[in-house]
Amino acid sequence: MSRVLITSFEPMPGATAEASADAVRILAETWHGSAEIVHRELAPVYKEAARRLRASVAKHLPDAVIVVATNPGAPAVTVERLAVNLDDAAVPDAHGVQPVDAPVVEGASAALWSTLPAKEIVAALEARGLPARLSLNAGTGLANHVFYVMQRELAEWGVPSGLVQLPATPEMAVAGPALPAEVLAEALRTVVDTVMGERTAPQPVLDEEDESEATQPFLMPIAEPIVGNTPAFGLPLAPAQPEAEVVDEQEREPEPEPEPEPEPEPAAPAMWSPATGDVPEVEQDADTPAPEADAEPKEKPAYRAPTWDEIISGRTDN
Repeated sequence: MSRVLITSFEPMPGATAEASADAVRILAETWHGSAEIVHRELAPVYKEAARRLRASVAKHLPDAVIVVATNPGAPAVTVERLAVNLDDAAVPDAHGVQPVDAPVVEGASAALWSTLPAKEIVAALEARGLPARLSLNAGTGLANHVFYVMQRELAEWGVPSGLVQLPATPEMAVAGPALPAEVLAEALRTVVDTVMGERTAPQPVLDEEDESEATQPFLMPIAEPIVGNTPAFGLPLAPAQPEAEVVDEQEREPEPEPEPEPEPEPAAPAMWSPATGDVPEVEQDADTPAPEADAEPKEKPAYRAPTWDEIISGRTDN
């Protein structure tokens, strides 16, 4: 995970608020980006501020360093481009030190460039409707002192670093333009996004009629069938079946009613055949009375074998 070190300044003795400290604190508390935000406050003292900055860089080894300061009277968020090797303070620091025409680092370069994408930051801020501007240099006060020390320390690190100055907040009660701390925090969020390249394009909002498609497993149709064997069975895919043509109910022609089936003809009575000797059964008409059966069936006389005399004489009773 990348790490961004953002420093702000503590309020001066007797001050009611400090724009840089309030804005960076809100940013750190509401940050949800992929990079880690490390917030450290610097004392409003020349030597102490530089010492704390060096210690924070050595401890956290950040991937980017942004020093945030307050510039009362500034009309917009200002991205500084050049740190000069000169301390010439208009007001003393918290310890009463007020250097005049003194170098920040004796014998060092006269100026050092910021390594922040200054123009991209200003363009991103303006795209969000936030006031922003470029500045050639940060002057010769405390903010410039820390800026120069940082650029000299990080010259061989190759990480983005620079100074961003903010307008005052209404709580500071100073003359000139003022912006709420929440607005300044959003401006710093844009600065971090631009430096780390985390700004993404807004996602399109689906219309109500398209919301149902969001639940489908595949939103992009397959133009052609997949060539080759299926991974599960090792068999070629079956060819796509043509879709059935959908016919409107109003255009559908009415189907003809089915014709009634003819009644079956009665079968002809079966005839007697001398080959088989079968006599067909004759159905009795309903009007023809059935023959009356005998009340008592006659008993057939029992068979008696003839005697020898009857056989000789030729007379038999049977």
